[in-house]
Amino acid sequence: MKKKLLIGALIIVVIGAGFIWDAMSGEYESTLEKSEVESEVTVDSTGIEIPTLSLIQGKYHVNIADGDHAELLFYADGMKKAKGAFEKFTVDFDIAADYHTSSLNVTIESASINTGNGMRDEHLTEEAFFNVTKFPTITFQSTSIEDADTSYVAKGDLTLLSNTKPIDVPFKHLGNGTDSEGLAFEAFEGSFVFDRVEYGMEEISGAGNIVTVTFYCELILSE
Repeated sequence: MKKKLLIGALIIVVIGAGFIWDAMSGEYESTLEKSEVESEVTVDSTGIEIPTLSLIQGKYHVNIADGDHAELLFYADGMKKAKGAFEKFTVDFDIAADYHTSSLNVTIESASINTGNGMRDEHLTEEAFFNVTKFPTITFQSTSIEDADTSYVAKGDLTLLSNTKPIDVPFKHLGNGTDSEGLAFEAFEGSFVFDRVEYGMEEISGAGNIVTVTFYCELILSE
């Protein structure tokens, strides 16, 4: 009798685990429609990109909540893979005459996380992960812009769960164009990686620690 009860309990556990796994399934799909870049970044005769940041100046801005063309995606590997986006964030890029002294500031609303599954999103907003009630924003503030072989690197500080650590954010200037609202923009894209545990998130079996972030922004001149 005890053996039958044990077998029955195991079956219930397996069925329950399968139900939870199915409930946590689903994957975020990007819906961003990128505008056409009319004037692409050029290269010189040796194939090196011309530093086009030297050709533009001013304060550029994007706010995805206003319908601006931008996206911020993330991916964490592991048995419990997580792929998604943050759907509320702002980017301010103040490009100086000497672009190396420009400032790049990003503010993300952590509760705007979207992985394509509501149950998983709710889990990620809890204390073990983004703890959005206590830490509603994630920020990046640059300290300098440096040249790279085929792109730029924004050196600065990433603040997550009140922990601030230096990080490099490589990015490219893709060129410029005019979006569907008739606004002129400068397009940028890039990616970087970080260890979420180093910023205070819990290390959980099956969940990857290394997070890859990719972004695309069509920045509008605000001043």
